[in-house]
Amino acid sequence: MKKSICLVLILALGGLAFAQTATSSVSPKTAKVMGMGGTFRVFSTGYDTFFGNPAGFATKNGSLTIADLATWAYFKPTQDNIDKAMAIADGTATESETASYIADWVINNGLGVGASLGLGWAGKGFGLGATLVTDEVASGNSLLGSVMTSRTQATAVAGVGFPINLGPISIRLGADARAYYLLDNSPASGWPFANIATEATSDGGDPMTAIRDLDAIGGYGFAFDAGATIGFGPLMIGAMVRDYGLEFNRGVTKIGTIMDTMTLPTDGTDAYILMPEVSVGAGLQFNLGKVLAPSFYIETEDPLTFVEEGMNGMWNKIHAGAEVKLFNFLALRAGLNKGWVSLGAGIDLIIFEVDAALFTEEMGDVPGDFGRTGIAIQAAFRF
Repeated sequence: MKKSICLVLILALGGLAFAQTATSSVSPKTAKVMGMGGTFRVFSTGYDTFFGNPAGFATKNGSLTIADLATWAYFKPTQDNIDKAMAIADGTATESETASYIADWVINNGLGVGASLGLGWAGKGFGLGATLVTDEVASGNSLLGSVMTSRTQATAVAGVGFPINLGPISIRLGADARAYYLLDNSPASGWPFANIATEATSDGGDPMTAIRDLDAIGGYGFAFDAGATIGFGPLMIGAMVRDYGLEFNRGVTKIGTIMDTMTLPTDGTDAYILMPEVSVGAGLQFNLGKVLAPSFYIETEDPLTFVEEGMNGMWNKIHAGAEVKLFNFLALRAGLNKGWVSLGAGIDLIIFEVDAALFTEEMGDVPGDFGRTGIAIQAAFRF
């Protein structure tokens, strides 16, 4: 009898696992993070905490972000590519030349754009905010066979943080809960991009006609994040778990239906679950007065790789970055994103911040396999 009950439970749990489709949250490619090689998530503070470690809510000082707008483009800004883009923009490129240029960008780098918008308070023991992120990118081995993935997520975040001081040791603990709505196409197949590109670049073309009959998958859910950091002088170590989510259902609808009815799909029979993400890191932060404040970070989003795959697997998970602040308003950044170099800079003018970055991220299985280059710009009003 006991064996029968165990068998039923195993089958039921197995069926539940297979019934769920794993997916991931949509995170912005902000200039500060991408300029440092994808780091500053484990040790995030302020507005960045909404996408990083909730322990950042435990900082002594808090900040109110009235508006944070970030945009990025998957585009390698070489002089040749810029000239081609200008030729398309001013209409001097023929349709065949335009198709050739787009095919080259899609095949050799990937082509797309993204944006995020948000506001909220973070610090002094709590965080409360709302964010909207969208990301679209086309890739493939040919223009005809290329596909575009489109992902958009709206999120409301509420979290708490607890500072603990034990002599020279500073500990920060944090956790948050998120309600989100996720709308995307199938990450496995994507949307055919060739027709969209043709309609967008041809005379009299309308890209909306190419996407009206495409399917979008949408639904809302809840997720939880938790993390901790420990500081001793300039040295810090930290860890976080993000996207520990509950199962949620999503429905399928046509893009044209969304456009015509101005409603999003919320109900469905297909079960999804977010893939949890575990990250650990170490950092050094120095404050040498108002003139100079350098910091260094190294993070990995999958610490088990070190145990399971050793050094060969480690390099495809490592993010390393550095930031040098000068005179409390100018920041210079550099990093290694899974082996690819990233550069960035920022200006902080009391309540207004502007940041920019040139980054490359690894899209293949091993470092150096296939890098996708992009540029990111971010502007925000903070108090």
